[in-house]
Amino acid sequence: MYKDKRVSVVGLGVSGFAAACLLKDMGAKVRVTESAVTKAILERKIFLERKGIKVEIEGHTEGFIKDSQLFVASPGVGSASLPLRFAKRNKIPVIGEVELAYTVCSGEIIAVSGTNGKTTVVSLLGEIFKKAGKRVIVCGNIGHPFSAAVRKYKKCSFFILEVSSFQLERIKNFHPKIAILLNVSPDHLDWHQSFSSYKRAKSRLFLNQKVNDDAILNQDDDYISSFLPKIKAKKFFFSYKKVLKKGVFVKSDWIVSDLSGKQERIFNLERAVLPGQHNCENYLAAAAAALIVGISPEAIGGVFKEFSPLPHRTEFVRRLKGVNYIDDSKATNLDATKAALQTFPAGKIILILGGRDKGCSFHRLSAPVKKRVKQIILLGEAARRIEEELSRCRVPMRKVSSLKEAVRMAKASGERGDFVLLSPACSSFDMFADYRERGNVFKRAVQNLS
Repeated sequence: MYKDKRVSVVGLGVSGFAAACLLKDMGAKVRVTESAVTKAILERKIFLERKGIKVEIEGHTEGFIKDSQLFVASPGVGSASLPLRFAKRNKIPVIGEVELAYTVCSGEIIAVSGTNGKTTVVSLLGEIFKKAGKRVIVCGNIGHPFSAAVRKYKKCSFFILEVSSFQLERIKNFHPKIAILLNVSPDHLDWHQSFSSYKRAKSRLFLNQKVNDDAILNQDDDYISSFLPKIKAKKFFFSYKKVLKKGVFVKSDWIVSDLSGKQERIFNLERAVLPGQHNCENYLAAAAAALIVGISPEAIGGVFKEFSPLPHRTEFVRRLKGVNYIDDSKATNLDATKAALQTFPAGKIILILGGRDKGCSFHRLSAPVKKRVKQIILLGEAARRIEEELSRCRVPMRKVSSLKEAVRMAKASGERGDFVLLSPACSSFDMFADYRERGNVFKRAVQNLS
């Protein structure tokens, strides 16, 4: 399929690097073009050039890509980038890294998408499948590219794949056996331009599913309900709020399944390590997928009981003089921050908020902020707009120039029983490489407090 084909990979992040390596293995004539330059990009460039792959960095040029027969675009590469404009003008096909990996994947795919909770659900499913003795690999947007996984694990029975809206934009034939959509709320509007465009990208998760496939959907999400008429797969629902005739739901503090006309208890939520409604919904979605493939309720409940919170997701860092410090750096959108605010006592939260502005309205945080937050510390590019849009909440707000300064300020004003919560509701790219670096900087600053 790819042997001797001239393929240009756009972007040299982890996904682009993995795509280039996979294409090289399949005999393609690969080249990589990247607009940025960092230490990691330089290291990848050297590695690929040693494999005989041509690489340009610090900008795209038409001369470098002019004879391409196919483009593979990394997630987040916009349609306005030079290579993709060149491809459109010259009618050259463009696919994403997920589509590329799909074309050579031999195992069954369970794909998970949604605005929030994706990483937690794929991680839960990975542990459940391992406990049940399945040959499984967790990959995708979680930080382990699909291309790297199919290249290394050729005999896996299941690929559990986290898929972002960016990746779904550029699928063509990508076809998961089980597709899970957790929730949909405004996010990445700086990239998608509108909420309608973002929703369309999410709905593409079901694009190629057939009647013998399975779709797992959040019954409580109003936006998801608009997708239902176009989904051909068998539909299974989960709900935190309702007892379902057929699905997985909460009843008397238990996760209960009823997929075959008989209710069956799976897990008592009083034993849950992951707090909050949003994490309960993650349990429900993971349970539904595992039950569909025939994994026992005992195996599912056993993992739920033991599963530890993932880093940077309402992660407890330290308690100092009665003040609790919580790293929720992964909260890169409004709904994630709203969910975190519901997790901690009202009136006891010092909220560190801000980062790169993604185009969403911070007015949506007004109600939970007014009810639950005692002080806001603002930082990053979005700080001024957040201050304007939340001004009517009458919650004290102060701006800082660094995350370390935010931690010091929080310590100075924190009282016994308070929760200093880093839950930015913004991406990290104005100040950090990603949410992980932001969270690690926060944790180091907290640990260094005397």
